[in-house]
Amino acid sequence: MAGILQGITVVDLSRLIAGPYTAMVLADLGARVIKVEALSGEEGRHFGPPFYGDTSVAFMTCNRGKESLALDFRTDAGREVLGRLIAQSQVLVHNFRPDFAEKNALTYEAVRQVNPEIIYTMVSAFGEDSAYRLRPSVDSVVQGMAGAFYASGEEGDPPVRIGLPIIDVASGMCGALGVLAAVMHWQQTGRGQRVELALADTIFNFMAAKVGEHAVEQREPVRSVNLPIAVPSRHFQGSDGAWFSVSVVNEGAFRRFCGVVKQPAWLTDPRYDRNAARIANRPALLAELAAIFVTRPAAEWVAAFEAADIPCGPVNTVSGAMSDPVLADRFVEHPALPGLPLIPFPAQLAEGMRRPDAMPPPPKLGEHSAAILGELGYSPAEVTQLVRDGVLKLHTS
Repeated sequence: MAGILQGITVVDLSRLIAGPYTAMVLADLGARVIKVEALSGEEGRHFGPPFYGDTSVAFMTCNRGKESLALDFRTDAGREVLGRLIAQSQVLVHNFRPDFAEKNALTYEAVRQVNPEIIYTMVSAFGEDSAYRLRPSVDSVVQGMAGAFYASGEEGDPPVRIGLPIIDVASGMCGALGVLAAVMHWQQTGRGQRVELALADTIFNFMAAKVGEHAVEQREPVRSVNLPIAVPSRHFQGSDGAWFSVSVVNEGAFRRFCGVVKQPAWLTDPRYDRNAARIANRPALLAELAAIFVTRPAAEWVAAFEAADIPCGPVNTVSGAMSDPVLADRFVEHPALPGLPLIPFPAQLAEGMRRPDAMPPPPKLGEHSAAILGELGYSPAEVTQLVRDGVLKLHTS
């Protein structure tokens, strides 16, 4: 199936997760994505364990549908190859620091000299023009600096990192949205533009309510696993030691909740009869609930709350989640990647979008180097010479 971005070529110079994820979403939508990476492969190929074959699982999750060109563009000959490629492309994605981009003629102004209509997508930690522009950072560093470690856990806990590359993946999603908007603008006007994506902006979007709480109340935001805007809304332990999560989002739900836990008196108890009161008396309510919930197995509580139309579910391990046939059905298996579940992009189009199992698998390093250079006008002899000179790498089985 042709995607809605068929005819768009993306040069993906990025590494690790945020930039590669952006480019992968564009591939899902039908763009041709050429991943230009170092002769040793981008760093993400080597992150692990775990590995699928000799390639990092992390790399496999954000590079499907791409072609690989292994090129040292720091050399004069390599810069010539990259320049020809950029001249024939519509989008460029990179996450180099500004000093590297300046040294290697990869700033927006430099790239525009090669292709005036280019959509130039730059991923950074704190913004290309920020005073932190040269500060080396990754997802966890940005989380910590933004205060996100204190948005998880309970009061008195040490800092708690969100144990997922949540900023990187969310930034990749946002980056794809920005590129799509820029492509639409280019199609309407013929003008390219610069798209800037900062990881700090991504985490602050997640933390907007926390930042607002600090700004309005002039204090540190309340720190709690239980969302401070709705109580109760957290996980609890049943009599069998298993955990479940339940959330009460309005007063009607709280009435049904009280029926399940057999506490009708709470409906008129001034400590709990409305959400604001429950927030103010959260520790007391949670203590009472903990004592109630250890009287029955977690699965029984889940079934009772589901019957009462209250959001609730088991707190699974990863293996537990993947043993749930409904959850596991969200994944697809690629015919060339047996045993490696692939998850589609969350927003699935009825038309114009390719599923992961219908796309080429993540490329081998340099798998498409020779073919791409042939398209750029290089003869087989010239390709061979570039390999000899250490400028280009071809994939060998």
